[in-house]
Amino acid sequence: MRRRVIVAASLLSGVMLSATEAHADPRTDYLVKQLKTADDFRVRTQAALSLGASGDAAAVDPLCKALSDSEATVKVASAAALGKLGKQDAVKCLKTAKSKEKDKDVIAQIDQSISKLSGGGGNDPPPVTSDTKIYVTIEVTNKTKRPSGEIDTLVRNAIQAKLISSAGFAVAPKSESADKSGQIVKSKKLKGYLLIAAVDAPNYSGGSLNVTVNVTMWTFPEKALKAQFSPKLTQESTPSTDTEGETILMKMASEKAADSFMKVAASL
Repeated sequence: MRRRVIVAASLLSGVMLSATEAHADPRTDYLVKQLKTADDFRVRTQAALSLGASGDAAAVDPLCKALSDSEATVKVASAAALGKLGKQDAVKCLKTAKSKEKDKDVIAQIDQSISKLSGGGGNDPPPVTSDTKIYVTIEVTNKTKRPSGEIDTLVRNAIQAKLISSAGFAVAPKSESADKSGQIVKSKKLKGYLLIAAVDAPNYSGGSLNVTVNVTMWTFPEKALKAQFSPKLTQESTPSTDTEGETILMKMASEKAADSFMKVAASL
């Protein structure tokens, strides 16, 4: 059975990604060959994501090698796939790849996969520095049936990782009060924003998994609405509940919303 992940257009822009998920071991060799030899980076990206969903330990080595691919998208997909595979022996190659990597998005995904494989959770973001220009507070609303703490951590970490990987952005710790965040914005003379991310319940209509994360962008502490981003992702051929698939799509949608937010914030 083949599955594709489709990224719908957000408010600002849309990027199409697809992933063909493999569940049978005989497909591993075929996917490894695609990952190694396909000229189109999108095919290599599909192959990496498919290997991550295969559960096959034989996928670890080719995915590790793909961390040195010429395309950042393939490297991100390979790092994410290694995290999804859940094989502890991937940690070493992820750390090695990180020591040589310069792309911030790739490094962020490598860190997330290492944390996942090591059983680590989310940490408070780095503090405000002299280079900080924009201070962001994040709130997450869970409309799914999954535990609110789980969804909050997933979405918050995805958005936070994107923001702090870009120069000039800092993120308020989850435990920080609104008053404290407002004081920091004013005392440091920063641009303050509040991102409210509402995660819709996954929709399995039509035999596909559909995930939407609606993110509204507000000035802070004034709370004037500036923009809304609603990336929708679809994983085809998913007639029944796929929690792991939901998690991946929620993370990707949150990252897309963060990218859109940063573009808007930079223009204001």
